[in-house]
This record gives sequence, C-alpha cells and structure tokens, in this order.
Amino acid sequence: MIRLSTIRDFLRKNLSLVAFLVLVFALRWSFADQYLVPSGSMEPTLQIADRILVNKMAYALKIPYTDLVVARTGEPVRGDIIVFENPRDQITMVKRLIGMPGDKLVIDDGFVSINGEPVRGSVEGQRLFEQADESTLTYQEHFGDKEITIQRMPFMVRPQHFELEVPAEHYFAMGDNRDNSSDSRVWGFIPRDHLKGRAFAVFWSMRFEEWLPKVDWQRTGHKLN
Repeated sequence: MIRLSTIRDFLRKNLSLVAFLVLVFALRWSFADQYLVPSGSMEPTLQIADRILVNKMAYALKIPYTDLVVARTGEPVRGDIIVFENPRDQITMVKRLIGMPGDKLVIDDGFVSINGEPVRGSVEGQRLFEQADESTLTYQEHFGDKEITIQRMPFMVRPQHFELEVPAEHYFAMGDNRDNSSDSRVWGFIPRDHLKGRAFAVFWSMRFEEWLPKVDWQRTGHKLN
C-alpha cells in the first residue's frame, strides 16, 4: 500500500514533470486531438485505420477534462468533417456536415436537396447511379467551395425518402460512403453541444498485414477537404 507521504514526496521532487504532463493533457483536451477511423463510412475521403487530427477549438472552447463550454469560437460550415458524440449512445463518430439549423432537407436514396435545391453535382451523380453497372462508383458534390468525392454502392441501396427540417442548434450529418454509413438518417440530428471538433488532416495511416504494420505514406499528412 502506497503511503500518502510517499506520494507527497514524489510530487515535491517531480513537480515540474507533473505540471508539464497536466498541461499537455489539458492542451490535448481543449485544443487538439486525434481520432482513429474505425469504419469505411467516410470512404473514399477517410480510410479505415486513418488517424485524423481534430481541431477541438473549431467550434467551442471547453474547460479541460469537462464538456463545459467557456465560449463559442466559430460556427460549423456545411461540408465540414465533424467529430461528435452520437446522440443515441455517446460513441465518438466522424461524418460530413450536410444540414444546418433551419434547413429543409429532402433525401431520396442518398441524394440530397437543401431548401428546394439539389446539392450541386448530385444530379449528375444520380444519372451515373441509374446507369451503373459496377458495384462501386464515385462522383463529386459541392458544398460552398468544397468539392467532395461521394462513393455509392448501387447494389446496397434500399429505397428511402426523407423530408425533414433541421431544428435550431442541431445538425444533420451523412457519410461520404452514402450507402454504407450509419448516420443522421438512422439516429437523427446532432445537438450542437455534442460537437467535439473539425477534422482537418490525416495524421498517419497504418494497417496490419499478417501482424506486420504497414504505413500508407501517401495518406500521412494529407489535408482533408
């Protein structure tokens, strides 16, 4: 059993080290973090086993080691890659921000219209989709100045139609891999206070092949759009 006096002696002798570690973890909690992508729901933008860098101050400054917001530092932008807590089970997830507060969305088989206008690029994508004779296809959609590569798997599509309005202080998110993503179509809107930050780069990407690590150097340091 460790004595209290022993702990005090250790802290006294290693005060600078302890203070440094506390500062490092506080900075990581409040300003930046990394997240391991566990699934293919954001392919081709994010790959399984990508470790992404997250700007945790993109939307809010929180007290270290808590979810208490000190101040809002920015507003989410349509097309952002957001990291957040799933409102259903509090699991950390990463998706593409599609719907903003007040938006009226219509979603037909994964194709999105916002406030009565199809997402730019989705009409061309739908033509490709209807003529597809391949298991997987990609096309480009545009959100503001962001050009996004969307992946579709026609063989996995189930007919779906949604008409909804995003509530105040909430967001609607979808995976870039539209036909293989559990997202707001399944579990609903994301409250603003569930946002953890915005992903902005791939820190590194590594897979294991027969127990041997293999680093994808082409993806390491890749900036995210």
